[in-house]
Amino acid sequence: MPTLDSQIRDIVMGDDISLRRTIDFVLSGFLTGVTITDAWLTVKAKQTDADPGLFQKAVTTTNVAGKGQIENDGTGDVNMVVRFDLLPADTVAIDTLLRHFDIQVKTNGGQIFTPESGGIAATRQVTNAS
Repeated sequence: MPTLDSQIRDIVMGDDISLRRTIDFVLSGFLTGVTITDAWLTVKAKQTDADPGLFQKAVTTTNVAGKGQIENDGTGDVNMVVRFDLLPADTVAIDTLLRHFDIQVKTNGGQIFTPESGGIAATRQVTNAS
């Protein structure tokens, strides 16, 4: 089952961070042999905002700087791990207000699935290093 009430609050505005999320193979209801080929992180001020909202990160199994990677696609029927690389402009866009996010994945069979959604907020930084 998807997690639809996640809260991500351990982000500091202006920081570079790698946001890793684990998708539980069994709880997600995936069948044997299913892997993920694409994943998206979308952050919006309002859920009804058009994509890409404040920002959107699209990743595949290929590591792309500033975007991220599917680090484990589920081969072998194991939990999947997706990493989204947030840049300073991304973490500033989140701001201190509670924003909406979701993560969608596409399987090797072409199905789209939303394993996680909820709220995301950042904290203002104290030191503004450059």
